[in-house]
Amino acid sequence: MTRIHFAYVVVVAGLIALTTVGCQKPIAIANASVIPSATPIEAVATPKQVMNTMTGITQEEAGIKIRVDMPEIRTFLEKSKQGPVIPALKQNAIPQGMAYLEEKNWLLVTHYREDGKPSIISVIDEKSGEMLKALEIFKNETTPYTGHAGGVAVSNKYIWISSEGNAYYFPKEDLLKADKAGKIVFKGAVQTDTRASFNAFADGILWVGEFAQGASYPTDASHYMTNRDEKEHKAWAVGYKLDPSTDLPSASKLQASGPVVPDMIISLPDSVQGMYLDKGGLWLSQSYGRNSISDLTRYKNNLLDKPHTTVKLGQSEVPVWFLDNKNKMEKMEIAPMAEGIFKWKGHMYILFESGATKYKTSTTYALERIYMLPWSE
Repeated sequence: MTRIHFAYVVVVAGLIALTTVGCQKPIAIANASVIPSATPIEAVATPKQVMNTMTGITQEEAGIKIRVDMPEIRTFLEKSKQGPVIPALKQNAIPQGMAYLEEKNWLLVTHYREDGKPSIISVIDEKSGEMLKALEIFKNETTPYTGHAGGVAVSNKYIWISSEGNAYYFPKEDLLKADKAGKIVFKGAVQTDTRASFNAFADGILWVGEFAQGASYPTDASHYMTNRDEKEHKAWAVGYKLDPSTDLPSASKLQASGPVVPDMIISLPDSVQGMYLDKGGLWLSQSYGRNSISDLTRYKNNLLDKPHTTVKLGQSEVPVWFLDNKNKMEKMEIAPMAEGIFKWKGHMYILFESGATKYKTSTTYALERIYMLPWSE
């Protein structure tokens, strides 16, 4: 991607007072950058506006005018490529999770809304960058799902959406057959004992993980573990081996009352928003706050090695692996408010929520497109 050049302008007093979230401290803003017109790579050139007439969802740039220069993320901006415009930004939807549907070459994005309207799953053609579908999510045929739609993952038969302690699912075929607009209905849910903030699927295992950040985003005290660096982790990602015949956790696990006992656990650091696994590694996107940089960190995938410890859940001893400095491989500082991630053909695709109407004028570096970062093994 052509190196981004920053044209500096005087910051008016209103911009100096950019708001922060939670316990984040205000940052000193020395200068801001006028945004050049967005120029995606040729393969994903996106029409300025794509309209889904039934749901009213559009795919159009958010109209971001000013960004604050952040030297920490220049390497990310120089190396990454701009991809498709994130749908539904103009409809007050906040993007959260992202996954790849290989057989159709589709990008799937989940969004939640705070106005009482249903959460959304949008479908983007990876080659053209154009939004193909935008569907409202329903719990059943008559009840819209208005929860905080978080991560999205694709297994062999199902699309999984994690939120509020559950991994909801619907058949992949339902999405393939769906019209450009309308609704998609959950067919079931797996109850977990995590916050279910994000999810991932790899090697027959569905992972459901949680975001932890102080008193604002607490997790169960049973998840607190001291890692091999003698630092406390407060979050888990629980892994469920899916039955090849049903593409669900084993029937015996599903029939038990309460949260389904996982087959394995990854002990996580704070502020995880997205996770991706393959044989080359395990990646986390971490972010918290409108004005703080995000981290994209790669760890060695050592899930085939001996577990680092175990925990007892019910009558089961569940193996646990830590992500810490002993298996950390590399880290890159990226733009604020990073969310879901996945890797495809040597690029890490990264979703940001900063371009949403709720955040675009109060974050330091709002982004309205999916970004693709080359990542060699």
